[in-house]
Amino acid sequence: MTKTKILLATDGSKPSLTATKKAIEEAKEKNGVVYAVTIKEMAPMTPLEKMQEDIAEEKYLQVRSRGADVAEKYGEKEGVEVIKKEVESGPVLAAILDYAEEIEPDLIVLGNTGRSGLERLALGSVAEGVVRNTKYPVLVTKIMDDEYLKDIIEIAKQMPAPEIPEEEIKKLDLSLEDLEIKKQLGLASATLLAFLIPYFGYGAMTSFLGKLSVTEVLPGLNVAIIWVFLLFPAGWITSLLFNQYAKKYDRPRSESK
Repeated sequence: MTKTKILLATDGSKPSLTATKKAIEEAKEKNGVVYAVTIKEMAPMTPLEKMQEDIAEEKYLQVRSRGADVAEKYGEKEGVEVIKKEVESGPVLAAILDYAEEIEPDLIVLGNTGRSGLERLALGSVAEGVVRNTKYPVLVTKIMDDEYLKDIIEIAKQMPAPEIPEEEIKKLDLSLEDLEIKKQLGLASATLLAFLIPYFGYGAMTSFLGKLSVTEVLPGLNVAIIWVFLLFPAGWITSLLFNQYAKKYDRPRSESK
């Protein structure tokens, strides 16, 4: 009897742990085998960002290994055969699609996000790309709570630790919360900037392009009036958004835990 083939794409991140557990569950239910592929070069980013993200996630999950190794160990626990494959670097989507053509799986399982901000964008598009470009069924998993992932995280804790220099850990000792705050603050700043640009644009228009500002576009409405009608609702919305994220940035550490 031919076993069900399940292709798992994993980078070892928390969303990928969800995908790994789902793939093992599917294989166990259908008497299948999991083909776990890890593509190391998941998205372009600076070495500093990658080190920060890896260290922060390891501290949060206490996960010391990545990708297919965790799938293999979890498969052993659940009595499911896992065949590992590592791709050193290259386009993630192409690597997954090529491997799918090679093994002809009955199901492809992958998470919809990765570790870093760029990886989240990249893997989101990879998941969509796999769905659009493969003839095989695809299951895209969303991140689950820690209770659901408890057993696979325990497996991951037992894996050998990555070799990260102690001095680098001290320099880049950031928690996931710290990284999230940085991202929220960046979004808040961008939101405020989105309001300030048209605001100062209005001032420049009325100062240097007086004729343009009084040009009538609709009966009784000139360019300046329309600009104001658009600017102030946008200002209220952006101010509310900025306030929301600013509050998250300023929240006491004790409240965020």
